[in-house]
Amino acid sequence: MSISQPPALVFGGDVTALAVLRALGRAGVETWVPGQAMPLVRRSRYHRAAPGAIDDAPSGERLAAYLDGLPWERTVLFPCTDNWAIALASLPERAAERHRAVVPPLSVLHALVDKAQFGDVTAVHGVPAPRTFRARVPADLDPVPDEQLCGSFLKPIDSQRFAKHFGVKGLRLRSRAQATELLGQMAEAGHEVVLQELIPGPPEAHVFVDGYVDRQGEMWGCLARRRLRMFPPPFGNSTLSETTPREEVAPAIESLRRLFAALGFRGLFDAEFKRDERDGAFKVIEVNGRPWWQLALAGASGLDVVGAAFRDAAGLPLPAAAEYRVGCRWVHPVPDVRAWLATRGNPGQLGRFPLREWVAAEANAVFASDDPLPALEEFAAVPRGVLKLGLRRVLGDRRPPLPAPAASEQAGQPLARCLPR
Repeated sequence: MSISQPPALVFGGDVTALAVLRALGRAGVETWVPGQAMPLVRRSRYHRAAPGAIDDAPSGERLAAYLDGLPWERTVLFPCTDNWAIALASLPERAAERHRAVVPPLSVLHALVDKAQFGDVTAVHGVPAPRTFRARVPADLDPVPDEQLCGSFLKPIDSQRFAKHFGVKGLRLRSRAQATELLGQMAEAGHEVVLQELIPGPPEAHVFVDGYVDRQGEMWGCLARRRLRMFPPPFGNSTLSETTPREEVAPAIESLRRLFAALGFRGLFDAEFKRDERDGAFKVIEVNGRPWWQLALAGASGLDVVGAAFRDAAGLPLPAAAEYRVGCRWVHPVPDVRAWLATRGNPGQLGRFPLREWVAAEANAVFASDDPLPALEEFAAVPRGVLKLGLRRVLGDRRPPLPAPAASEQAGQPLARCLPR
């Protein structure tokens, strides 16, 4: 190992961690994975288990003790979940100097991860965003007119914990009585939520700005992409995305620059916006200050944000950012089949038949010709997922029940649970 290039450690995650691992491995960076990696990551040719045992997202002090026990004087740290990002940002200064984490400052991370804080921050800095209200008890909803309430949804402050508990990422509201019942359930389960306006429009109205802000606060590079398909609707993840010209989302990029300058943001970012068809404004939904699912699309289109983040954290010079290619696609195969089936027959559906996307897309969440085993792991998990879903239906779903949907929901689209993994 060159003294000028420390090894990298990749913490947590599955699809996201796989993308980081592949990007670093292909660049010849010595890369290790601490703790018990997800099966998708363990099957990668680039996976190497780091020595020692470590808890999932420990405190800063415990993480520092683990890093002190490693055989490397310096490392570069990549978190692939919010919890790991917060853990790495919590490292004491003595450890953070030797082990450079690709994360924003802790206070900035909290402002991004906590959906209530994020709503306050966007309002303070004049960044267009959906209306967001804190909702702890039913009385918090009293100032909200019925019309606004029924055009909103309950969004968890800790989305990862909420989805694991309830199997959904958000709850659409149909009435004040339903909202009252849901808030009671949230309080009982210990979940904090916000009430957020639901911006109207199809999945392709969601656009994303991804990139890297260097240690001096300069936006080294960014690309724009749009969502073509998602699962589950209406609060799921993109399963098919395509790079688009930055000029098409210039107001969103300007909003992001203004927000980052105000917060003192540094690191990798993935910002979701939705164009509001009512006023044409790009409204920010959320910002991830860490690697994200579709990260491989940046590299496949020519913008190596992972390499830039590594070099910057390692104290190496950054090359000029390349121009990315427009029209490149990323697909997550198994969820994309479900997304296609859910919208089959929709005359406005974008994207080709899933099997064609698997072959034609420039970036694939699980398959790579130089690293095929993770795809075998993904497809082998499909029968297990089907069996698991069947057992739930036979034995009864043991997850906390959600209120029965309103009549209008029964006639239209029900609340969808997340894809079983």
